[in-house]
Amino acid sequence: MGRPYHPIQHDCADLVADVLREQFDVEVALPGRAATLRGRDRQIQDVAYLHGRPVPVPAEGDVVLMRAAGRQRGVGHHVGIWCLPDGAAHHVLHCVAGLGTCLHPIEGLAARGYELRGVYRCR
Repeated sequence: MGRPYHPIQHDCADLVADVLREQFDVEVALPGRAATLRGRDRQIQDVAYLHGRPVPVPAEGDVVLMRAAGRQRGVGHHVGIWCLPDGAAHHVLHCVAGLGTCLHPIEGLAARGYELRGVYRCR
């Protein structure tokens, strides 16, 4: 983990691209950063939609698309990586403002303010 969050230099989409490249040999080309919050939100959503296909049964290394709970329409998207640390329960590895890179149980996403919107395979 140990990767800090930075809204321009390293956000959740950057973490997903880094992990996919370093651990799964999958290249995901990220676009330049959009100038607006809505634009960046759309880019985060597109990481999953454009580079992956939905999967009914997630596996380690799949992209987890989340949205901030209570948000309407296309605002508040966030991505992470589906993980099974040491064979434990399903977790998501993601990069969060104020926390940096962190690992949270999938079942605990709602308590952290996220809705699971889909899981996508990029390989």
